[in-house]
Amino acid sequence: MLREKRRDLLGARPRVYACEMDESVPGSVAGAIARLQLDERLGGGRPVAVKVNLGGGIAGVPSSFSDPLVVEGVIDAVRAAGGRPFVCEANMRTLTMDQGLLARRALYPLLVRKGVDFVNLSELPSAAFVPLGWRGALSLPRALLHPGVGVVSVPALKHHWECGVTLAAKNMYGAIAERQKSLFHRGGAIDETVAAAARAIAPDLSVLAHRQVGGRLGPHFCVPIDFGYCVVSDSFLAADRAGCDFMGVDWRMVKHLQINCGGREITFEKLNGSVEIDDLTRERIARTAIGPREVRFWRALLYPQYFVGHRAQYRYIPRFEALGTWANWLAFHTRGDAWPSVWRPRWRGNVRPPLPAD
Repeated sequence: MLREKRRDLLGARPRVYACEMDESVPGSVAGAIARLQLDERLGGGRPVAVKVNLGGGIAGVPSSFSDPLVVEGVIDAVRAAGGRPFVCEANMRTLTMDQGLLARRALYPLLVRKGVDFVNLSELPSAAFVPLGWRGALSLPRALLHPGVGVVSVPALKHHWECGVTLAAKNMYGAIAERQKSLFHRGGAIDETVAAAARAIAPDLSVLAHRQVGGRLGPHFCVPIDFGYCVVSDSFLAADRAGCDFMGVDWRMVKHLQINCGGREITFEKLNGSVEIDDLTRERIARTAIGPREVRFWRALLYPQYFVGHRAQYRYIPRFEALGTWANWLAFHTRGDAWPSVWRPRWRGNVRPPLPAD
């Protein structure tokens, strides 16, 4: 059993770098990561876990899970630094991280092409991690707690109907080995659990990048908004602080962030050459954001589902994923942007796209 020791997550001054994605998404991501010069953390032949977000998405809704081209850029950057990347995710309440799911999330062809292993974190030996002030423990994969393993958080960028926003810290919640994550929702401790998982498996690198942001009622029902930026940081707190700004969310209202920063200001150094997210993109994303009042509403409405039998959740609910895809396309997808099958930063320049429908 591992007991958390108190430490200051705001001790060192973190760095943030932001750039626009050019015609090569992987190249843009790899170039941004190189600016942070993290070879000591990610190189030296050490294994590096690339933690993606797959379990919270829906098939056919690319903005609801990690962008495969962004993952490719992370793999290239880790290899360039001398590390040995592997992609990973843990089982979720209703989903098992198997080959079929990897294919539905468009990740399987990438892994084969790049020769990278995928690791189901729920199948690794786990450790009982007791956060400060807790009586119970979280089941976390020992591999990600090992000091010789680097960790990269590569989330989907989306609003979240129970936590406000999914960014680097929320992504680490998905690393909890326990499949029955409804237990954390039942106990009303979802924010505390997200915060504790992020502290325990503090990423060495956080990559907030995607061709589209998932607006409105993530993690599943997303209004797709063209994004095309890459924001990287050596601190998950700094990454999420910057991410809340472009997601149109008040970071002071994101409880898991407030827990980990202790209510203090999160400051960071913006590296030379960093760009600002353009005002139009910010405005379009902000129109889809959900505020604290809506979060409280959805938490109350969704609460009964977490008492559905554990086996029923992962045996039967996945069979109805197609209905979620259909509902998303009917009620949300048409309010946003079409998925850019051939990537171009289309909304730059003089062409002003329409704002998302209310």
